[in-house]
Amino acid sequence: MNLLQPSIGYITALGGGILSFFSPCVLPLIPIIFAILIPDINKTSIVIKRGIGFFLGLSIFFTILGVISGSIGFLFYSYKWVLNIIAGSITIFFGIVFLLDKQVFKGSKVNLNKFKDSSFISSFFMGFAVSIVWIPCSGPILGGILSMAATNTNIIKAAVLLFVYSLGISIPFLFFSGVISKIVSKVSLGEPKWQRYLKYIGGILLILIGVFILFGLFNKIF
Repeated sequence: MNLLQPSIGYITALGGGILSFFSPCVLPLIPIIFAILIPDINKTSIVIKRGIGFFLGLSIFFTILGVISGSIGFLFYSYKWVLNIIAGSITIFFGIVFLLDKQVFKGSKVNLNKFKDSSFISSFFMGFAVSIVWIPCSGPILGGILSMAATNTNIIKAAVLLFVYSLGISIPFLFFSGVISKIVSKVSLGEPKWQRYLKYIGGILLILIGVFILFGLFNKIF
């Protein structure tokens, strides 16, 4: 498969990033993160500069995770069948966890206020920091994507997979955070139906991908 050829793996990673963005524990944080990231939305230069910095920080963090996962797959290529069983089982587990709406990882406390200025550098490190904060909320989905990356012996493809995942988070964040901030501030935070449907779709998809990985079919078919 060509590196840039669209595949179910990349589409799943992109969708996983979008699902992570719309997870119930992330949405309430969007107004706070957005307010710190963009101190003055009327200044286009600040919006562009800070937006690019945030995107790069977020993307590099997840891409590094992809390189690590791909390296594991490369190092244990001789035991690929064992890796498939482990990664497939983990992905199925995370799919079930996502369906049941359970938290796997404990939240990390990061003081984002120290990134509240108009510089590119602080927005870059803020993207890195937000990635760490995001892990507990996106645990099941991120765990599934990392398991997919670990079964790929091509480290670059594994890195691209996690980069695409970061795009799924960054795109809605940079383009819709302002609107979401206004909505979140005006409505009560129950679980809406669309969020429940996204949870079902994401959980079932993770379980199906886990089954394909488990039987060594994922990289062959997709």
